[in-house]
Amino acid sequence: MKMVRCRICGEVYLGSETPSHCPFCGAHREFLNPSQEYPADINDVEITGSERADLEAAIELERSNTRFYLGMAQHKAEPVLSSAYKRLSKIEAEHCELFCKLAGVDEPDDLSTPMEVADDWCGNIAESLEREKRASALYATFAERATSERLREVFAAIRDVETDHIEFDGVASAYAGCE
Repeated sequence: MKMVRCRICGEVYLGSETPSHCPFCGAHREFLNPSQEYPADINDVEITGSERADLEAAIELERSNTRFYLGMAQHKAEPVLSSAYKRLSKIEAEHCELFCKLAGVDEPDDLSTPMEVADDWCGNIAESLEREKRASALYATFAERATSERLREVFAAIRDVETDHIEFDGVASAYAGCE
């Protein structure tokens, strides 16, 4: 049994093999390290006013995406897609939690409240794609202008996760017969 800890979200994974992605935040394998290598003070960073504004924007984006995916997960007409988007909601909630930790603020109270979404899977997947493209581009910008090495690392890693979600939306679109 291995025990690895994600350098991005800090969660611990137990398993026989190191997974390709963090099962909690989706960070890529290179961020999964032996637990004893995780610095206790990793998130104790001084942030500038503009970095605080970027973190606040990231919190709101992840809050909205969490709730949107919870709304999609409620549509049981397609159980596989419902389950997949429920999983995405958990990943986005983990991102929100991480950004709150870095900003030193409490998590939003409504992370478990689904957003109202249409009954149209194809339309919802198209909106998901736009949300993920926006998140990926935004986090790339935030990573470029961050002065904190930790914030650069986190924003870049989460940008890559959001890019993975863009790829997933393509898979989901094909599965739903939207193409």
